[in-house]
Amino acid sequence: MNNYQQFRRKSFLLAFVLLAMGAYGQTQRKEYKETFKVEDNSVLAINTSHADIEFDTWNRNEVVIEASIELEGASEEEAAAYFEENGIKILGNSERIEISTSGSRAWQFRTLNGHLADLENIVIDIPEIPDLEPFFMELEIPELPEIAEMPPMPPMPPMKFKDFDYEKYKEEGEKYIEKWAMEFSKNFDEKYEKKWEEWGETFAKRMEEKAAQMEERTAEREERMKEREEIMKEREEVRRKAQEERRKVMEEKRKLMEEQSEARKNVIISGDAPTIFFRSSEGENKSFKVKKSIKIKMPKSTKLDMNVRHGEVKLADNTKNMQATLSYSRLLASTIDGDETNILASYSPVEVDRWNYGKLKTQFSEGVALRDVQHLNLVSTSSEVTIDRLLETGMLKNNLGVLKINAVNQNFKELDISVENGELVCVLPQGPFKFRLEGVATDMSVAESLALDKQSEGKKVIYTGGNSGNAIKVDSRYSDVVLRQ
Repeated sequence: MNNYQQFRRKSFLLAFVLLAMGAYGQTQRKEYKETFKVEDNSVLAINTSHADIEFDTWNRNEVVIEASIELEGASEEEAAAYFEENGIKILGNSERIEISTSGSRAWQFRTLNGHLADLENIVIDIPEIPDLEPFFMELEIPELPEIAEMPPMPPMPPMKFKDFDYEKYKEEGEKYIEKWAMEFSKNFDEKYEKKWEEWGETFAKRMEEKAAQMEERTAEREERMKEREEIMKEREEVRRKAQEERRKVMEEKRKLMEEQSEARKNVIISGDAPTIFFRSSEGENKSFKVKKSIKIKMPKSTKLDMNVRHGEVKLADNTKNMQATLSYSRLLASTIDGDETNILASYSPVEVDRWNYGKLKTQFSEGVALRDVQHLNLVSTSSEVTIDRLLETGMLKNNLGVLKINAVNQNFKELDISVENGELVCVLPQGPFKFRLEGVATDMSVAESLALDKQSEGKKVIYTGGNSGNAIKVDSRYSDVVLRQ
């Protein structure tokens, strides 16, 4: 009898445990759907965190938004609390639609290996190199020698001036001149000549004093020039040490980027699967899997204004004049268009099949791949950017990163590249073009087929070539540059 009761008790406990596990193993889901009739050039503003977003375009004048949140491993009460505090908000009208996700500090996301995904708090401190190149000392214009102050001249004596008789001069010639000069000199007596001698001595004394002052000033100026030379040497040493320090920081930063890249692989899941995050409630050690996804259908004329953190964004076939800020995200796009396009990607890979117009700014981002580029304004910091084909124009700035251009179209219009403390690899076109490269403390590898002229000016090396066609300009400082053809 006792054995039977023990069996019943164990069976009851096992059933209870299985029931509880089943309850906590269920997936809680909440769905959202909103439809808006919109006008041309309406704005869709998105501010989300830990959500994947997918866009599609159609020919209707309406925006349809379908969103869902899946929470695995939570009870109904816990799911209800999560949906209340961390739901998806959709508001709008015919001119502007807003989509946002909210979150509480009690809901902390974790990566699949259990570490907190708090990458936003990482700050990389890169010391600034003093701007000493080119090094301009203040110019000192040498003083013009001062003319000694002239003492008052002695007053002219009263003179009985006799007019010059031109008629007699024609008759007598030189004799008249001598006679007229002797009469004129009688006005200057010995007393007046003595005053002139005293005046001359006074003036000569003052000239000697001024000459001594000028010698003293010259000596002081030479001493200041020596001091400036010493300062220049000291500043040159400061710049060299700062450059070494920055290179060390670059290496540390690259290692950190690799670690963060591995961490992002655990956060962002490739393919069509939604992003999966873990959540730990405040004061407890429970973890929940959370999936947030948003799908949007909209007219082609709708403008996007996005701020996305920790998520994947898939754009429609053609996206025009988009404003976007991406952090720890991934951007996939077919075509980016519109000269008002402005995208800032931090710690975010970017893949675009065709970039027609716009500005792209990347920070600490790997896997930035642009296949066909028509017109691009790029500012890249500590990132790896690859352009497969540059078709027309590029204003490209690379700092502390890697920039690769695999091909430049023969019919390109303009290419201006600036690289500092980074790497540049560029395959130049075969056709005629004008070329200029200025490198300061730069390691250069230039293809011999380019037949460039080389000039050296201290630490600066200048390569020039070509006299026809459109221009390619490269400005490099403390970098590695490889030019192929």
